Amino acid sequence: MKTEHLYCREEKLRWWGQGEWLDEPDIVEFEHLGFTCKVLRVCLEDGRDLKHRFGGFLNGYVAIPSDHPFYQKAYEKIPINCHGGLTFGECTDRHLIGFDCAHSFDYIPSTEHLKKTIPSLIKIEKELEGLKKNSMFKDSPIFQKTYRNMEFVIAECKKIAEQLK
Repeated sequence: MKTEHLYCREEKLRWWGQGEWLDEPDIVEFEHLGFTCKVLRVCLEDGRDLKHRFGGFLNGYVAIPSDHPFYQKAYEKIPINCHGGLTFGECTDRHLIGFDCAHSFDYIPSTEHLKKTIPSLIKIEKELEGLKKNSMFKDSPIFQKTYRNMEFVIAECKKIAEQLK
């Protein structure tokens, strides 16, 4: 397993706040059952404020070899069960399929950090907390967001490889 840190702890803390992402690598590459798998942390510049970077969440990818029946098939047509379903497919020099961990029920570090640091968003979050307490949806996953960590995303990539096998 090959790991790489693209961003230092201080940058992650400034952009995304406190969390287990501070010490996680930003790229992990590994093989599982003959399939090349990759986990990549999303980090996009915010054009308005270069002090902020959108993201902090992870995406998982699996390469489909050229001799596989799903090679060059549109990802939407590949019957794979994974977190949030397949949301990516690219067929250039190799065929990659993947999923993201930025769904409505996922904890997106940059978004949640902004909700805790920008006064107008802090106010909205406090108002939302009051509404949640009185809502029949207060236990909904959309209000109980989960950070999908490196261990989780690696396991999902392995699950994809097992389904492809």
